[in-house]
Amino acid sequence: MLCVLLVSAMAACGYHSTLGGREAGSLGDTRPNAPPSRVTVIGLRSDSPEPWLDRIVTDAMRREVDGRARLELTNDPENAQLQIRGRIRPLETTARSFSSFVAALEYSLTLELDLEVRLESGDVIRLDPSMLSETDSYLASPDIEITRTNRLEALRRLSDQLASRVADSIELIERPIPDSDERAGG
Repeated sequence: MLCVLLVSAMAACGYHSTLGGREAGSLGDTRPNAPPSRVTVIGLRSDSPEPWLDRIVTDAMRREVDGRARLELTNDPENAQLQIRGRIRPLETTARSFSSFVAALEYSLTLELDLEVRLESGDVIRLDPSMLSETDSYLASPDIEITRTNRLEALRRLSDQLASRVADSIELIERPIPDSDERAGG
């Protein structure tokens, strides 16, 4: 009974659930049932010698875009309303803590991207570089394979975090937040 009252109150106030699937607007279209924007992620160029880094970051972005209700992932750049493209800067790795015999116990890893979004109109929006940089740590081990695995997991975490920020930015490009005058209805 409480759920029915809550849903009724939400409907009376004009709230709409978007949990049911891909129901949000596309490129400036603020209708709640407008089709999602078609987005393609062009394979990123890696300036880092790290093996498979371009694939790890590109795959994270594709997963994040595909998981958003307002966005639809497409592999066809000609069919996309938005194209994400750019490069991965060289990784920055720094030893953070040491043992008594001067062996590194922990490393810091910084992943930085330079990305732009090309709109269907041909306009290009460069994403803020300060939001496209993130640092994480991973533990070293006497076993090189454990160290490599820890580093790879840190790279995946960083890629997921940056991909989430990129998808958030794209949703704001597609459906900007109105200023206070528009929200007040005046």
